[in-house]
Amino acid sequence: MRLFKTVSIAMLLWQLMVVSCMSVQAFAEPGALSLLFSEQETTMPRQDYNPLAGPNYPLIQNSYFTDDSGNILMLINVLGEVNRPGQIVVRENADFAAIFALVGGLKKTANLKKVIVARQEPDKSGAQAYQINLKHFYKEGDRSSFIALKPNDTIIIPEKKFDLDIISRIAGIAFSGFSIYSIVN
Repeated sequence: MRLFKTVSIAMLLWQLMVVSCMSVQAFAEPGALSLLFSEQETTMPRQDYNPLAGPNYPLIQNSYFTDDSGNILMLINVLGEVNRPGQIVVRENADFAAIFALVGGLKKTANLKKVIVARQEPDKSGAQAYQINLKHFYKEGDRSSFIALKPNDTIIIPEKKFDLDIISRIAGIAFSGFSIYSIVN
């Protein structure tokens, strides 16, 4: 035990001596300190840490991968009536609520009754696409219609065929047409 303490103290003193010699040497030459820091900045590019960015090597799109913390991640595609469509990285057990939050939420024109999840490869039952009704989730918080997502799944949120905006536009055009017809006759 005494030997361990002695060796530890000796190593600590050695490190302090090396660091102090380096700092004295850096200040001894004018401009050496700025040269030292500028070399570090040019040789080591700054990388902001993003835990959901995934690894720095090429990914196979239909597989899971891990981040630096060991979280299991996957790529998901989101298309249609969302604010930021595209490919996103999500955790393994992410549900639709988390995914829609990552893509900036749904647009007003999103048809929640006919959301489609398309798989790259069919599952055990042979299904390659699922239609999900998310209206129950948004009204009552019911997650029973959710399915487990797999890597490279594509979530497609279609546009409503008829909503209040479309109906009001059609009614406005019809009213204008009838008004013009009645003025002409």
